[in-house]
Amino acid sequence: MQDSFSGQYVALCHLRQGSIRVRVGQSIQAGTAVAQFGNSGNSTEPHVHVQAVDSLDFAQAVGLPLSFPDGLPRNGQIVGDGPERPVPSG
Repeated sequence: MQDSFSGQYVALCHLRQGSIRVRVGQSIQAGTAVAQFGNSGNSTEPHVHVQAVDSLDFAQAVGLPLSFPDGLPRNGQIVGDGPERPVPSG
């Protein structure tokens, strides 16, 4: 995804194959579902990797600060568009 005003990009990785819900060039707002997270690439369980960068050339890109208004979820917390579910203990 690209911020058309600043030229900054956000990469979403390890998405579920075939789950992308947006088109190239489509404008989106905060809260828009863009895809489902998955277990693609070199991963052991479903998750999403989020990275903000200043270029699509990842060999030269510089990482940028990224923040979430409500903070980050706890490790293992399930986040989605349904009701919040507790983290399984154990």
